[in-house]
Amino acid sequence: MSTSAAIPAAAPGESRGPFRLAMGVIVTTMVVIVFGAMTTSTGSGMAFVDWPLSDGQLMPERSYTTVPGFLEHFHRLIASLAGTLALVLALWLQFGRRATPAARKTAWIGGVVLLMQAVVGGVGVRLELPAVTSVTHGLLAQVTLSIFAWLAYLLSDRYARTAPIDGVPPGTGRRLAIVAVAMLIAQTLLGGIARHTNNSHALWTHAGNSLVVFLVVVIATGFAVGKLGGVPGLRGVARWLATLLILQLVLGFVALIVRNSAGKTPENVANLGTAALISVHVFLGAMLTVLAATLCAHVFRGTRRPE
Repeated sequence: MSTSAAIPAAAPGESRGPFRLAMGVIVTTMVVIVFGAMTTSTGSGMAFVDWPLSDGQLMPERSYTTVPGFLEHFHRLIASLAGTLALVLALWLQFGRRATPAARKTAWIGGVVLLMQAVVGGVGVRLELPAVTSVTHGLLAQVTLSIFAWLAYLLSDRYARTAPIDGVPPGTGRRLAIVAVAMLIAQTLLGGIARHTNNSHALWTHAGNSLVVFLVVVIATGFAVGKLGGVPGLRGVARWLATLLILQLVLGFVALIVRNSAGKTPENVANLGTAALISVHVFLGAMLTVLAATLCAHVFRGTRRPE
């Protein structure tokens, strides 16, 4: 049962802007991931071999006349937008009057990870190390989403009005929630290795491990709802998490059936439908990371020690 005491919230004008900007970073990063997934699925990752420009230009002709050029170049452009939004958010919180030290620190950490992701991707292009750097690039994207999902919750009105749950020991369910987030990110890492190396062992490990991840995330979500259902918004996050988890499991096995056994080859551009389906699978994986990190943040907030 939750306490009835409410924690004073920041003035709406003070908190709403940074919260919306944090959500903007998440949404933009999700779009970057979709373009990146389509780039990989169609074998278009080396459409441009220079970086940060493409063919030495800000808007080369191939970026709007060819599918590989469009996917790769706009992946870069939208990533630049995400980085800009993250920097603006960090500066806003750094010099804002009502921002907490935790929010400032989280924003800067998220911005640094986002910058690292961009640099790793660029280095992969310049040095032609697509497998090593592309897998790391994708992994950092999931970490970025986790950080900004946490930050968005820190900046939300829901965070401000959430009191510790009565009758629940401080820290309850935190480790389980962290494990769920970590396993989802690890599952994405396995998927990235399988996609970028076409390694059958990694592919089938990813497929088999999906059942383990499903079980762990369901247990973590059910435990959170059972013990901390009084935390504002937690039940809604849990419902979305469970729904998308089922959809992701089904879509994963469909993608396994329709995928090109040759892996990420330029010939895949001829079958954009299959590439899009596999990219939706990647998108849902990113959504699950956001939701799991948000659930984890709810759990931490609801199980803190009473002030």
